[in-house]
Amino acid sequence: MILLFPSGVNSVSVLRVKSVCFTVRISLLSEDAIVRQTGAAGHGFTSDRPDIVVINPASGPGSAANSDYQNLVNAIRVKQATGDTYISTILGYVATTYSAKSLATAKAEIDNYNTFYKVDGIFFDEASTDCATTGYYSNLVQYVQDNTKSPSAQDSTFLNWGTNGPECFLNASSPSPADTFVTFESSYTAYQSYAPLSYMTKYARDRWYHIVYNVAQSNLISTLTKSKSTRAGYVYVTNDVLPNPYDTAPSPYTTYWQAEVNKVASC
Repeated sequence: MILLFPSGVNSVSVLRVKSVCFTVRISLLSEDAIVRQTGAAGHGFTSDRPDIVVINPASGPGSAANSDYQNLVNAIRVKQATGDTYISTILGYVATTYSAKSLATAKAEIDNYNTFYKVDGIFFDEASTDCATTGYYSNLVQYVQDNTKSPSAQDSTFLNWGTNGPECFLNASSPSPADTFVTFESSYTAYQSYAPLSYMTKYARDRWYHIVYNVAQSNLISTLTKSKSTRAGYVYVTNDVLPNPYDTAPSPYTTYWQAEVNKVASC
């Protein structure tokens, strides 16, 4: 399953970082809620646990700026300047078609994100696990690093394998093909049999990110606990389902989100 974000500002996604435990990625449905983060702010989150926002205006940046997304990004930047949001990083979504997309096309999309939104990095979707493609992704990461327009000079990169991948990506010549790798993206049922590869224990938790959908609220806590035991530094849990488990926030939003907040705060 490929990580898809539908068009429109209502589908912006947020990853909550908790460095010593795990992270929760939450889909929020309003610009105001995303910027203010009032739900999280009242539950013990502090500035050392920042949020990461992934934007995807048109299955990529599109050929022109989207004013809704520009307004959202600008609102986040204003709040960052005043310290009124935990959002630290805004990523742009780029699908690489398992390295079949030309470097020129992928770089043009990165350029558009930089021009239109001045993002802090890129979330590369549809990523290959073939060791022969490490150079392709290292090239893109270098391009992100060399061309960032981030106000805070960030150049974060996420690579969505959707499954476990080989260590060759971690051993690749500088730069690494990504800062963080999505090593699971599937349903709650499939997650029950997930296990990380043995080499993954050698690396920091923040190199690994799990995405689990179709998780009933009754299974939420056990899913978050498993993500910690399998060394995920980032985890997104939702009860949304296929064909697009990223088009709505978990429902009922208040109680599902509250349970996630409570679990993270207890770590």
